[in-house]
Amino acid sequence: METITINNSVFLIPPSQPKLQANCAKEYGQFLLDCPPKLTILEAQQGGYLKGNKADFAIAISRPDRLLTINENFTNEPFTELWVIPVAGGLKDQFKGPASMLLSFLMHRRSKDSFAGLYNHFAHRAFGQWCEDGMPGDPKEFCYEAIASVLKNYIFCAEFQKVEGALGTYWFIQWSYHNPQSDFEKDALVAAEMIRSGAESGATLHWVTNETYERWSLNAEIRPALPAVSEAEARVSLQPQNQVVVPSKRR
Repeated sequence: METITINNSVFLIPPSQPKLQANCAKEYGQFLLDCPPKLTILEAQQGGYLKGNKADFAIAISRPDRLLTINENFTNEPFTELWVIPVAGGLKDQFKGPASMLLSFLMHRRSKDSFAGLYNHFAHRAFGQWCEDGMPGDPKEFCYEAIASVLKNYIFCAEFQKVEGALGTYWFIQWSYHNPQSDFEKDALVAAEMIRSGAESGATLHWVTNETYERWSLNAEIRPALPAVSEAEARVSLQPQNQVVVPSKRR
């Protein structure tokens, strides 16, 4: 077991990653920690697995989207992988005092898009600053460095939002951010930066490697790709049965 101590704050690096889920199913809309499969929400609540619908994090690692195949419901689907230190909410409250631990979870679909929207906001702001500064150097490097500084300086807030759609109720994570508001949050940002820089050098890469995620990624990679569909075949598939399709002539 590893720990990081910053001032009076202590952060646990678990020897094996707990199973943290951001469950967006219609009856949930909450974080679940180490919850066995196929429990009802009442059973999950009675077992103490529910960790609330809001959490604040210091983000250590934000991995780019990659395709994962988890089961028949999630096949070759893009997910964002986050490694975080909870500083507020039910995930933090399991530890009393200035203490927390490193956790990881996956996001997809609208939750992933909400998080990406923050990055777009920061990139847009950084590009504007680059223009104001006289366009020095490579704009991409300037924007990357600006986004990296965001992870060092801000606490990210995740809150489940309910949506009534055509297929029923579902939830997604709405993301926002704020400046650190306590010494503990500042310490968590320092610890997150230590984890991030250690992983980049390779020294602590094993801290931020989830073997389950890696297996799901491999499942997606070895799944055969769908055969290419020609324009004529696509046009046929859109026609009513027994209707002749006349190919279009390109001019």
